[in-house]
Amino acid sequence: MGLKYFDKTVAIETIIAALRHDGAVVINELAEPKLVDAIAAELQPKFEEAALVKKSAFDGSKTNRYNCVLRGAPSAAELVEHDMLIALANEILLPHCATYQVGSMTAIQILPGESGQALHRDDSLYPIEIAGMELQLGVMWALNDFTAENGATRVIPESHRFLRSWHLPDLSGWEAGIMPKGSALFYMGATWHGGGANTSNGPRAGLINTYSLGWLRQESNQYFETPPQIAENFSPRLRALLGYTPHGSGDDKIGTFDGECSAWVETPPQEAWRDERGQVAVATDSEGSSQ
Repeated sequence: MGLKYFDKTVAIETIIAALRHDGAVVINELAEPKLVDAIAAELQPKFEEAALVKKSAFDGSKTNRYNCVLRGAPSAAELVEHDMLIALANEILLPHCATYQVGSMTAIQILPGESGQALHRDDSLYPIEIAGMELQLGVMWALNDFTAENGATRVIPESHRFLRSWHLPDLSGWEAGIMPKGSALFYMGATWHGGGANTSNGPRAGLINTYSLGWLRQESNQYFETPPQIAENFSPRLRALLGYTPHGSGDDKIGTFDGECSAWVETPPQEAWRDERGQVAVATDSEGSSQ
């Protein structure tokens, strides 16, 4: 038992196995330093604005949060649709849906003096639970070094195996996700976790993105947070991840965006997802030919 750390060159099968077994895994220095610095610079004024917003006990009185990430920090697009994320989400989420989507995006800055956040599961917003089926996959990107002193995210390895209706894991068994800038902590929606206490002299900044099964309601309304006039600047895959795509039926591309229509539909993040997974039946006539 314990949080496992891997280099970004490790085989994806090894990472997937660790994620399935432990419920969380860290990939060290997955994002390039220049990209991380650009994102942090774009988010800093947003953190300063968030400091004026009233805080809840759960969010923390000394924690700044900003949700319209792609509006304020367009450089973050590369992380939201990172190839490693797609590879992991394909394995964890895609067996249970036709497409998956961004559930929420939140930039988080934990300031000195903040106490530890209550440990929780991200998927608790959905009033359903099916053993063996993950509803969400999350990733915390470190925008600066995460240390035990500045509030590194705390994770309880293997806690995703506990059905919340019946069991509560040992909440004292958490482990701090200590990782250098540019690293990523991937975790299941059912994995218990929470921000750590910041006893250092500087802030801890991270970007946390969740991805949910496509047939679930997104936690945050991405059409408001990233409306079409902003989403049109991103790739088709990212637009689809934001929700600008059908789920489970219809043509791969059934519409375009003309600058005025708000019902813009894009191609799925990866072509032929449904066909590759055997999730779309092909009707045949009595002679056995396709219709």
